[in-house]
Amino acid sequence: KGNILTRLANSESKAAQYMTTTLDADLQIQAQRSMQGIKGAVVVMERDSGRILAMVSSPGFDSNMFETSNYNSSTELNSSLNDSDRRLLNRATQGAYPLGSIFKIVTMAAALESGFYKPTTIYDCGYRFTELPGVVLYDWTYQYKRSPSGRIDLVDGLARSCNPYFWHIGLDLFQQGHTKDVVNFARGFGLGSPTGIRGVDENSGQLEEPQNYGDAVQMAIGQGSMLVTPLQAAVMIAAVGNGGALYRPILVDKFTSADDITLESTYPEVTGRLPIKPDTLKVIQKAMRLVVTDEKGTAMAAMAGIQVPVYGKTGTAENPVGDAHSWFGGYTDDAKESGKPDIAVVVLAENGGEGSLVAAPIFRRIIEIYYD
Repeated sequence: KGNILTRLANSESKAAQYMTTTLDADLQIQAQRSMQGIKGAVVVMERDSGRILAMVSSPGFDSNMFETSNYNSSTELNSSLNDSDRRLLNRATQGAYPLGSIFKIVTMAAALESGFYKPTTIYDCGYRFTELPGVVLYDWTYQYKRSPSGRIDLVDGLARSCNPYFWHIGLDLFQQGHTKDVVNFARGFGLGSPTGIRGVDENSGQLEEPQNYGDAVQMAIGQGSMLVTPLQAAVMIAAVGNGGALYRPILVDKFTSADDITLESTYPEVTGRLPIKPDTLKVIQKAMRLVVTDEKGTAMAAMAGIQVPVYGKTGTAENPVGDAHSWFGGYTDDAKESGKPDIAVVVLAENGGEGSLVAAPIFRRIIEIYYD
């Protein structure tokens, strides 16, 4: 007869709350357009707070397919679940990739902090690296038929992204008993563990201690078994730019009630600091500036004429399947002039090829959208 026999549980209804994200809607849309036709990810965060202004995973998907009353729901959902493009994977936080030459920032820090290297330490960067018995490795200049870098110091080594120099550092540190230095500094830079972002699933990446000379050489240039997410890379780049603070990324700004009373707010949270001396950080910053301003910098052509002071690093990460992944990570230093918060931006184009040719121009586009 519809009579209630017993009540198993009782919960009072609650008014809905409004959630405000940290995303800049226009920047988010423009960043998505910048990645059209490209598999990959973009992360834009405030350099000095960790607030996420844009987060792109490409290709994306139409969330209407999760609405079962939608006529196309079942077809579209089934298609996406079996899609080889893996549209439902958030590449920004869950995609794990070799970092390539952006990782040289970490190797440079380990070299300087070891005491064995100075910013002025000279190395002859040629086409070939032959310090591993029975193995010959080739610099990127050989593949792209550019002139070898020649005798350069460590600062120019990063600006020129000289592979042999960093292979040498990885091997040298390992041979001198500092077998865990590079991987330990990588952990200190926030790699190999979750960033702590709330409300979004993330991959912790992968950092394994080198077991032999070959492992040490490959890790030194961001290759081998190491994997990072674009979000981890953005947190690291922001820390280099802001003076060493690793911020927890923030995607949710606040919750408010229906009558606009703030119920919960989020605030910048420092989860750690880069394990390097201020002088070491200044040297790395100088080298990242030369990447985009020096005539031999790997991103000089891509950034020519840009009106905002930017610091960056290109990355071209080889992988077992397809072309290399294209990376660019950088930050701005213009808050005093523009009045806008400085930002850190990381761009990844899966199988995109050379970082300076694909990811760097997208980085520039996002910088100019943000400021102009």
